[in-house]
Amino acid sequence: MIFAQIHPILVPFAVAMLITGVVFEFYGRFQNEESARTAGGFNLRLGLAFAGVAMAVGFLGVIGIADLFSETDPRLSPEVRTRMRQFLLYHILFAGSTVTVFTLALIAFRFRKRMGFQVLYFLLLAVGLCTVMATGYWGGELVHRFGLPSPVQ
Repeated sequence: MIFAQIHPILVPFAVAMLITGVVFEFYGRFQNEESARTAGGFNLRLGLAFAGVAMAVGFLGVIGIADLFSETDPRLSPEVRTRMRQFLLYHILFAGSTVTVFTLALIAFRFRKRMGFQVLYFLLLAVGLCTVMATGYWGGELVHRFGLPSPVQ
C-alpha cells in the first residue's frame, strides 16, 4: 500500500518537467531561442527519468492494492470495482504511451539533422503532451472519484 500512497506524490514533478519541456521546445523553435530549446531538452530528459520512476512505483502500488480488485473484497460494489478497473487500465495505457512517445521523441532528436526527423520530433512532442494530459486525467479520477489508494464507496 505504501507505493500506492507514494505514487501520487512523485507524479507532479514528472508531469511538470514534461509539459514545460514541450513548451520550451516549441517556444525555442518558433522564436529561434537556443537557450529555451536547451532548457526544454533538459526538462524532457529529466521528466522522462522521473516518469520512469513514477511508473515503477505505480506498478508496485497496483500490486499493493490488488486485493481491492478481488471479487470477494466487500469494500467495493461490483459496479464500482468494474469502473475502477477500467479507469486504472486507461491510466496505465496512457502512462505507458507517454513514456514510449517521449522516448521515441528523444531518439528522433538524436537524428534531427537528417531529413524529416525534426518534424517527427515535434510531432511526437505534441502527441506526448496529449498523452501526459490523458494520463493525468485518468490518474486524477482514480484518486478523486474512487479515493485510491484507500477507496471509498
